[in-house]
Amino acid sequence: MLALALMRVNVVVALTFSAVLGGLVGGLSISETISAFEGGLGGGATIALSYAMLGTFAVAISGSGITDVLAHSVIRKLNARPTDANTAAFKYVVLVLLGLLAISSQNAIPVHIAFIPIVIPPLLHVFQRLKLDRRLVACVLTFGLIMPYMVLPVGFGGIFLNNILLKNLNDNGLNVVASQVPTAMLLPAAGWWLVC
Repeated sequence: MLALALMRVNVVVALTFSAVLGGLVGGLSISETISAFEGGLGGGATIALSYAMLGTFAVAISGSGITDVLAHSVIRKLNARPTDANTAAFKYVVLVLLGLLAISSQNAIPVHIAFIPIVIPPLLHVFQRLKLDRRLVACVLTFGLIMPYMVLPVGFGGIFLNNILLKNLNDNGLNVVASQVPTAMLLPAAGWWLVC
């Protein structure tokens, strides 16, 4: 782990790799090693480790420059067709795409909020050209991040609904089953529809 850290490898990756290597050198199988590593993480450390690994994945995506390429292609399209009708339509297309990206960041591409510093800064010039209200962008991103998290028991929603909410309800004496939690969360999630 120290060698990887000195080579400036991400600390979470270094920790995970070193734990797996240590288990294998110690004579454990790969499944026993992973079980021992996971069992050694207390409380919410497993969830924190998942978030950290996904953050590392997001940093790797940002280093690829794919978001800059996307932003430059959008700006070229805006320069090619600068009419008011096209600008208004494109404004809503950008908002819908940001909303879908935020929703998919919970389950399809589980990077959670790590996509925001990757995607948004290259698009700031696009927002300026479209005269897009940044508060509206913030509402769309927040809606896309929180609402599916509250009602869809997959990806990070599965972690929240099953590992955190359901576990704490049952630990505190309520007799709740997993299928009841998403239904109960529809009411607070409906508030996001009203806010946005």
